Amino acid sequence: MSFSATRGRLLCYGNRYADPSFDGRSLSVAKHKRQNMLTDEFPDPNDADLNLDAPCPEFGWPNFVSSIRSRAVNFPEHEGTLSIKCAFDGQEIYEVEGERFTVHEKSYLILNAGQRYASQIESDRDIESFCIFFRPDFAGQVLRGLSLPDDCLLDDPIDPGPGTSLLFIEKLYHHDLDLSPLLFGIRRAVHSGHCSKTWLEEQFHQLLERMLVVHRKVRDEVQLLPARRRRTRVEIYRRLHRARDFMHACYAEDLNLQLIAASASLSVHHFLRLFKQVFHETPHQYLTRIRIEQARHLLLTTQLSISSICFDVGFESLSSFSWLFKKRLGLSPERYRLEHSAPTVFSIR
Repeated sequence: MSFSATRGRLLCYGNRYADPSFDGRSLSVAKHKRQNMLTDEFPDPNDADLNLDAPCPEFGWPNFVSSIRSRAVNFPEHEGTLSIKCAFDGQEIYEVEGERFTVHEKSYLILNAGQRYASQIESDRDIESFCIFFRPDFAGQVLRGLSLPDDCLLDDPIDPGPGTSLLFIEKLYHHDLDLSPLLFGIRRAVHSGHCSKTWLEEQFHQLLERMLVVHRKVRDEVQLLPARRRRTRVEIYRRLHRARDFMHACYAEDLNLQLIAASASLSVHHFLRLFKQVFHETPHQYLTRIRIEQARHLLLTTQLSISSICFDVGFESLSSFSWLFKKRLGLSPERYRLEHSAPTVFSIR
């Protein structure tokens, strides 16, 4: 495992959690105070005394927000709580049960409570890792508050009760109008240093509610899949999105249909048929769009040559790359770089 100097902020809030002292090595929490946590360093994963499964030793996982900038961090596998992962000014890679998720400015990743994962940042510039963590019982309490009638909540406003757990689909989500505006607002507040404990508490509740909106939309998408049993539809959905996330993570590599289908644990023909039926394009068309978008980004943000960009994003032929780029964006790579001096918003769906 490796670690280099990081800087950023870590904000922590919870009903029983307190204003901690943080020395860059461990977190200590005093009981019964209700204050936010602010640090300007991130714990060193090489520290033998650091327990990654419980960053606040006395209480485990509180609600907290982390905003950390670094060029090189490699955190080993550990168990987390329900969380939202974002990255800005670059990408952060998460390893989850043998799968690789590349989180960048256009996406966020949701991981469920109890999931084990590792993460790493390797870059020649500072990358911001921005994450929201929810304490283990928080999602159940919010779900209970939304689903039970008022008389039940008046009788017992604290106990989450049975059947109130929730599992989200663990995949890359494109930034949207449901959840992302709240994420961006919290990030702006963290950067400005204007996070009161009451405001932050409200944001955690609102985030969970918006996550449930996203979850319901995923459920509606699952219902449209071609299978009779709901469990089968959910599994198909997971596997197809696993393949899309694999293409996002490995677009620069020498991918073929066999490798992509294997990432979804499906036969090639079965995978090809389902992918086209669900996403209305072939895996090759989707992978080409990813590569063209990354090439567009490099044209506008680097001084790399056209040929270097072509091969860096996974194309094998410069002529093929130029033809596909012009077909999709209407201009050759050279002309596009000349006519666009600033990046534009372009999202892959």
